[in-house]
Amino acid sequence: MRQALAPQEQPGLPSNFAYTTMRRIRREQRESQRRQRIAAFLIVAAVAALGIGGLVYMFGPTIWQSFVDMSKQPDALSLALPTLFCLAFFALLNRLLARHYINSDSTAPLR
Repeated sequence: MRQALAPQEQPGLPSNFAYTTMRRIRREQRESQRRQRIAAFLIVAAVAALGIGGLVYMFGPTIWQSFVDMSKQPDALSLALPTLFCLAFFALLNRLLARHYINSDSTAPLR
């Protein structure tokens, strides 16, 4: 009976309250950044798909006719292979430079 009538202590904060709070804030920030990256990727993909779709819709027959005419010429393959090689080279160079400069920036978030 005495224990029931005695004033009870107010529950205090745990000893690691600051640590757990900061950990939760960091986790929520990571989740927010992840959602933003996903949204940005989806927007870029949608814009690229709409752009390619618009080009195909507007210039599809012309592009197809150009490919057909190019395939009929005997020296067309000799032009297409260096072009594909250059495109592959520049895509690889872009990837390498982006990786180098993005990772060397100390303010960029780690991925």
